[in-house]
Amino acid sequence: MTDLIPEKYLLLIRYGMIGVFGAFVQVFTLWLWVSVLGLHDQYLWGVVIGFCTALAITFPLQKYWSFRDGAHHKVPRQFFWYTMIALASLFINTFSLSVTKVLLENAQVDFFRIWYLVAESSIVVVVAGLSFLTNRAITFRASKDHDTNPSDPQVPIA
Repeated sequence: MTDLIPEKYLLLIRYGMIGVFGAFVQVFTLWLWVSVLGLHDQYLWGVVIGFCTALAITFPLQKYWSFRDGAHHKVPRQFFWYTMIALASLFINTFSLSVTKVLLENAQVDFFRIWYLVAESSIVVVVAGLSFLTNRAITFRASKDHDTNPSDPQVPIA
């Protein structure tokens, strides 16, 4: 079946699957922080902890499965750029959720009833799309001749 679907679409599907999993980890962590632990006043820490947890899980999955990149010598550079993109995404995410909270509370809406989850889920989808485009262009870009190491095996595409 994978022969029927071009690799660029399979890449997008794999990236999306891991992104959805990462988004679930992030939103679930926020839900635990706010709804289970009751830390409403510190809700942004729940965003940060969820984001960092998702980052730690998704980097190796994106590198080795989505992008099929088994080059171990590139890990430091790739992790650096993946982290920088993730931090920019975290800033966009946190800023957007803060603005949404202010707007909803000004409209007399109880932000912590369910709207924080709706807002966070929507924000994560937009930020994930931007992250994919940036990671594809910078972090996991196609290897150049000078960027290869023959001792690093490439993960076979299966």
